Amino acid sequence: MGHPSVKTQLRRSIMRLSILTGLLFAALAGNTAIAADRVGNFGLIDAEGDFHQLSRYAYLNALVIVSQANGCEVNYNQNHKYRLLETTWKDEGVGFLMLNASDDRKAVAAEANVFDYRWPIMIDDAQLVAGSLGIEKAGEILVLDPSRLEILYRGPLDRPETDDAPASTHIKDALWSATTGETRDAETVILDAEGCKIDFDVRDSLAGNTPDYAADVAPILQERCANCHRQGGIAPFAMDSHQMVRGWSPMIREVLMTKRMPPAQVDPHFNRFSNARYMPTDELQTLVHWIEAGAPRGDGPEDPLTGLEFHEGWQLGEPDHIVYSEKFTVPATGVVDYRFPVVDLPFEEDKWVKAVQFIPGERAVVHHMIARVVEPDYDRTAGPDQQGETRFLEGFAPGKDDATVFPEGTGVYIPKGYKIEISEHYTTMGREVTDQTAIGLYFAEETPDHEFRTYALSHGGRNIVIPAGARDHRMYASHVFEKEVMMHAFRPHMHTRGKNMRFKVIYPDQSSEVLINVPNYNFNWQPTYRLVEPKLLPAGSRVVIDGAFDNSEMNPGAADPTVPALGGLQTWEEMFIGYFTYHNTQEI
Repeated sequence: MGHPSVKTQLRRSIMRLSILTGLLFAALAGNTAIAADRVGNFGLIDAEGDFHQLSRYAYLNALVIVSQANGCEVNYNQNHKYRLLETTWKDEGVGFLMLNASDDRKAVAAEANVFDYRWPIMIDDAQLVAGSLGIEKAGEILVLDPSRLEILYRGPLDRPETDDAPASTHIKDALWSATTGETRDAETVILDAEGCKIDFDVRDSLAGNTPDYAADVAPILQERCANCHRQGGIAPFAMDSHQMVRGWSPMIREVLMTKRMPPAQVDPHFNRFSNARYMPTDELQTLVHWIEAGAPRGDGPEDPLTGLEFHEGWQLGEPDHIVYSEKFTVPATGVVDYRFPVVDLPFEEDKWVKAVQFIPGERAVVHHMIARVVEPDYDRTAGPDQQGETRFLEGFAPGKDDATVFPEGTGVYIPKGYKIEISEHYTTMGREVTDQTAIGLYFAEETPDHEFRTYALSHGGRNIVIPAGARDHRMYASHVFEKEVMMHAFRPHMHTRGKNMRFKVIYPDQSSEVLINVPNYNFNWQPTYRLVEPKLLPAGSRVVIDGAFDNSEMNPGAADPTVPALGGLQTWEEMFIGYFTYHNTQEI
């Protein structure tokens, strides 16, 4: 942050004297100092759809969190003081957030607009974060050390009124200590705060009635988790017994609290998606409260997670035709260049594909594959205008295990004589293995009404430069659909520095709408999110992708945050692509 200015040094000297005086009068304020109160990491989406994770603020000296509730006069009356606090401390490496654990997100956004709350308001609809932080009232303020996951102060904004109260306040003391490094022995200062009581009905009801493993917990795990968390699945451990779940319960709680699981969660505030793996609030509360109660087995019947059976192989039955990739031996270590083999097709007539499924031979080394329909003389080495016609068929990526069934009345067109090009991205796994992936094609019996299409919208292709150390490098791209289209699905694609991406549409009348928001992008989970209700975009609609990259030390996926990240195919390089799947309504 550089050397402090003379003005800053003078202010710190004054504050130092103020704090020494404040310590002498601390008892008059009725405060308590205890050993530093450590907290768990957490992640929440705010009222505007942005994601916040406590540990990602570790670059700050301190983080101030104000508990907010709609209708709370303490928040209203102190709003101008919140702004003054930010003005005083924002240049000292202090961040500012609000947390609402009592109101609907839409209502919170409206309240913030009316009262001009300028800090992001995190929405804790499950009340799990507020509970873990010990928040009981709106109006309480916490000062946290995000790098050590410790609470430095909990209490009111102002010092309780006393005739001889010193000029400083406890929150100022905590912030000064955090920003100068001149801390006392690690301890949390706790004061009772005036505020509006928050009701924790679910927590209180479960306090004496712990969720039952067999009746309440296991069904959630079976429905939401076990398909990946099984022997031979893509997840790192199997949820196949109470013993396994209990052993992993601290990790399960952590990934639920930070929203790492379910993976790549879509913001539920914008549209609904059939494969978004939403976890309802009540199920999240059940799991976390059960874990916090010690993950007891209970007195239920035989373990419901033991002996679960899963469908293997072709989910839609034997395909009409199977395309096999070339056998390829992946070395034990090192980097494998992308491969683009082209496979001939034996068809003597045009085909319409209604469904596709990829089954890797060695799942552990297949990061992703993309199959395209290409014309007979297709040449990837030629310039973009000379390569020849291509059609996106379907892809395989983390999170896309299931068969893809195209919307009713649509299909992907394969003209007679055309071929399949497979873009293959392999990663090494510590031992040499050979993969041959099978791509099952299911054909429509009749010509569908519309051709199913995919448009890849990117920002300058691979011409990407993300500055060294950038925590929120934004990127945009847009495209105008000249014809009326029916939109079916979306897929964001970035690499390991990808932070978030949202798709929106600007209609011809200049009104706009968010189509999908992925606030916490996960490179290791890249399904195509399918709309429950397709969306009609009139001719002339402009679609926009808006995303951000984190190339800082706060992102473990940033290979070297001291140098710029450039565009390219490999994982340590970057991409910025938004895939739109749709059909033109006026033509086949």
